Parts: sequence; C-alpha cells; structure tokens
Amino acid sequence: MTYLILARDGTSQIVLKRDSEDAAEKKARELKEMGWFEVEVREDKAEHAAAAALTDRSQTLQ
Repeated sequence: MTYLILARDGTSQIVLKRDSEDAAEKKARELKEMGWFEVEVREDKAEHAAAAALTDRSQTLQ
C-alpha cells in the first residue's frame, strides 16, 4: 500500500510517497521539525481504485 505525505510551507506544497505507514509517519515528523505545516499522511486512494479496476476487469475476462 502507498501512503502520501502532504505538506505546505510559506510558498509551496509538496506531496511525497512512501511504501509503508511507518515511513510516511517518520517523514511527516521530519517535515514538521523542518518547519513545514499542514503536514498530513493519507492512503493513496488512486492506487486502490486502479487495483480494483484491474481486479474487476480480470474477473470479466475469465
């Protein structure tokens, strides 16, 4: 599963990806320590949607 880390500073916004929740939480803490704000960790919903679409399609093709 992929996790997204979203954060803002005074002029920009970044979105980072991590493969584990622990790694995402660690990076979020690091960003907060560096002065980033509105730091948030989310599951990558697009990945879930793509996987579901592939599963549905493979079942249809069988």
